[in-house]
Amino acid sequence: MKNLLIAVAFLFSMNSFAQTIEIGAGIGTGAFYFIEEADNNVATAYDSPASLYLDVKYNFKDRIDAVKLRVQNTSVNIVGEDYQTAAPLDGMVETFTTSLLYERLRADKMFNIGYHFGIGLTQQEFKQQKNTNLRALENRFMSLTFGGLYSLRLHEKLRLNFETAVLWTDPINSFRGSENWQTAGEDISFLAQIGISYRFK
Repeated sequence: MKNLLIAVAFLFSMNSFAQTIEIGAGIGTGAFYFIEEADNNVATAYDSPASLYLDVKYNFKDRIDAVKLRVQNTSVNIVGEDYQTAAPLDGMVETFTTSLLYERLRADKMFNIGYHFGIGLTQQEFKQQKNTNLRALENRFMSLTFGGLYSLRLHEKLRLNFETAVLWTDPINSFRGSENWQTAGEDISFLAQIGISYRFK
């Protein structure tokens, strides 16, 4: 709820200053916690990855770049063993990330390509066993996003968007050594997402 209020406040505060305000939403999938799953020494598997996003974009006047506030939700099932404790896992990892992203497109044409990158705050809930009353483990950490953008104009104000992105969760802990690493913690996920966006001005 807090993230939604931030997004709405951002929309209203920027509407009077921006050349255009654009709202976008989309869904996707990908390869979550890629490095951990690729490591043969780690007995975990991540299944049924899914993502949702909602963003509000401020387009700079007479320019082809923009900044956007994005709320991203990802969820994935996890089975196997915990990296540190070897405890059995049959649960789910869900994250909510609020990011500030810089976006740049090649040009404002029928078909656009470009990129975006930025920093965010991620709140993670890790439920180790789905069918138990065990409380989910909660963590908060920084995250980084780097992505490619592909956009097709459907109407004067409506666009179809496709994104490929890298989401790096908890990059600080990534450099602290393997003894500090956690299951479903610091890692890289690859996202592929499709969505629509609408310009208001």
